[in-house]
Amino acid sequence: MQPMQLVCPVCSDLLELSNEGRTLRCISGHSFDRAKQGYWNLLLVQSKRSKDPGDNPEMVQARTRFLDSGFYQPVLQTLCETLDRLVPHSVAIADLGCGEGYYTSGLQQHRLAQGYADEILGLDISKHAVRAAARRSKEITWAVGSSARIPVPDASLDLALIIFSKILSEPLERVLKPGATLLVAYPGPAHLMSLRELIYDEVRESESDPISQLSDAFTLEKTLGSPFEIELKGNQQISDLLAMTPHGQRMRESKREQLLSLASLVTEVDIRFAQIRYQPRPSDTDGARDCDIERQLENE
Repeated sequence: MQPMQLVCPVCSDLLELSNEGRTLRCISGHSFDRAKQGYWNLLLVQSKRSKDPGDNPEMVQARTRFLDSGFYQPVLQTLCETLDRLVPHSVAIADLGCGEGYYTSGLQQHRLAQGYADEILGLDISKHAVRAAARRSKEITWAVGSSARIPVPDASLDLALIIFSKILSEPLERVLKPGATLLVAYPGPAHLMSLRELIYDEVRESESDPISQLSDAFTLEKTLGSPFEIELKGNQQISDLLAMTPHGQRMRESKREQLLSLASLVTEVDIRFAQIRYQPRPSDTDGARDCDIERQLENE
């Protein structure tokens, strides 16, 4: 596998390895040292909205325990099968909001087993999450950074993944190749329904609409995924799931105590994937520029 080509978060020039692979440096002299855990910190101070953005260590540990227990294995399987169908060859992939790297590393291991040598970037704003992710694979390029400023060259990605993370249209349009695929994982209407019924007095069914958050350069091609059930046993597994979801942050303490007293909990998992095609359309400005060029050629 080849490392992902990164760009400088300060000036957008290409970053090149130096100092025996321990430093990334651009032609303007900006440099970034590799952390001892093997990741790059490309998040600028001015890009932070808080001193320590993203998931904290406790949330990362809870997510790691939960996902490594295999509860969401069918989701990873859907992801792997979808990529094998869409890109049956080596490609450049970015997991934007990779968290602690469960899906990123699981996908990489599957693709390697199929004989593909993808360039893969795992990007997250939480240094705690990326630090944990870097322990999963040395072959993936891990970076702390913002999805508002994706640190890869323009039109360099064949595929981008957004799994329960924020969708920003303009940065995606900059880094995706024309014809590239965007896969967005989002909760379906039945996701964690039984858990939500225990937390809230009234549960409203709702479903995300990823395509509504994107420009008209993006087209929804297919929706993938189907609901399945999981059974959580004991205090730790229920607590870990609560730490992974916004519901765990909103619930009353009395409800939390009630849930954590359960010997087991069966709930639904309804995670959908929106398969979206990116195809930029010529802008009015581009059209005017083309007309100017044609007129110049006619006058020569």
